[in-house]
Formats: sequence, structure tokens, C-alpha cells
Amino acid sequence: MDRTKLYGSVSTATHDPEGQPCELATLAIDGHTLIPNGGTALAYLNADGDWLSRKTLRAVDLDGQELPTVESSFKQTISLEQTVSIDTFLNHSVRLIYQLEPEMTLPKDVQTQLREGTIYQFHFSYRGGVDTDPAFILQGENEELWLLISDQNDIEYVGLEQAAICELNSQLDTDETEEDSADDIDFGML
Repeated sequence: MDRTKLYGSVSTATHDPEGQPCELATLAIDGHTLIPNGGTALAYLNADGDWLSRKTLRAVDLDGQELPTVESSFKQTISLEQTVSIDTFLNHSVRLIYQLEPEMTLPKDVQTQLREGTIYQFHFSYRGGVDTDPAFILQGENEELWLLISDQNDIEYVGLEQAAICELNSQLDTDETEEDSADDIDFGML
């Protein structure tokens, strides 16, 4: 189903006093230069202002050491070696889910462990690069295999004997309320 058929659409044309169509432009930081639509781009420049190709860039850590890169998980064999508890699994927010259909039969010990509820974890990288995401493989009730790509939750718990710090600023609260009402969406304007 096409989104416009489901929700409808509105097209707005803006014209100047002579009836000519207006085009989007950006006012440059100097306050005088108009940049037409499509006239801006992102670029990488070195300290001298020279253009750099993206291929020449390298990711480094805070000490300036080059970060190791990983290949895409789709281009390599993944070893299911690390198992995790349900608590570790639940400390992650799942953002992508894939149902797996293995091209070959899994080893008997892996099948048995998955059937018993074992959760495997590995590092997943969609395109390759320097970042990986925590990924989990587990088995569903009907023996389907699931790959879950996640982000680790960083939650700090406050105990009963520990006071939470809540800053209240009545002026800030008032300003936010006024701002919220000014930002209400008028669907008639769409």
C-alpha cells in the first residue's frame, strides 16, 4: 500500500507577488550570500583546507592510535562460542530481528543447547568498519532460529539508601510548558 493512498498528501506551492514559483535557498553565515537548493555539501578538509578523499581517512582513538577494523559479519564465518545468561541478554535493547534459515544442519551439541534455551552472543557488524553491535542467537518455541541485533543498556540503579538528585527549576518548567504549546503541530498546515 502506498503511504499517500493511506494517509493522503498535501502539496504546497509558494509564489512571489508576481506569481512566480519560489525556490528554497539558504542564507550563508555572512548574512548576504544566498545558496540555492543543492548548493551545499559535506566535505572532509585537512588543517590546510585541502579536500580529503573519504578513502584516506582512518578512525583513531583518543591517543591517536588507529582503531582495528572488522569485516562485515555477512562475509565471515561466525563462531558460536560465547553463551550468556538471560540477565545479560535482558540488559540489551533489541533493535533488529532476523529469522535465520541455516543452509546446513547445525552441530548436534549446538542444536541441543539452543533447544534447552542457551543464548549465544557474538559481535555483529553489518557493513564492516570499526564498530560492532552485540548480537544474540536463540531458538524460539517452534525451533525457529532468531538473530537479534542490540544495543547495551547503560542504566544506573539507585537503591533505597541512595538519594536521587532531582533538580527543579520552576522558571525552566514554565518556559518548557510555553514552548511545548508553541510547538503543537497544526495538521491543517500540512
